[in-house]
Amino acid sequence: MALVDILMMGSVKMIHNKTLPYSFLPMSLGLYALEPLIFLKAMNYEGMVVTNLVWNLMSNVIVTLQGVLIFGESVQGLRWLGILMSIFSLSLLAYTDS
Repeated sequence: MALVDILMMGSVKMIHNKTLPYSFLPMSLGLYALEPLIFLKAMNYEGMVVTNLVWNLMSNVIVTLQGVLIFGESVQGLRWLGILMSIFSLSLLAYTDS
C-alpha cells in the first residue's frame, strides 16, 4: 500500500512540477483506487488497526524520503525527530507478543 502511495504521490508531484502532463492524473487516481483492495488482502494477515497504522507510518516515511531525495524538498529541525519517531513506531508495531 505504501508503494502505491509512492507511485501516486510521486506522479502527482511530477504533474504539479509539469514534468508529467496533466493527462497522467487519471493514472494516479487509478493507482490510489487500488488501495482498498490491497487493504482488504492485508487484513488476512493482521487486523485493521495494525494494518492501517503500518500503512500510514510507512507511507509517511517513504513519501517524505521521496520528497527529500528525488524532488529536492527539505525537512528542517524537529520534523526529522517526527520522522525518527515514526520509524520507531513502525518497529514497535512490527514486534508481536506471540
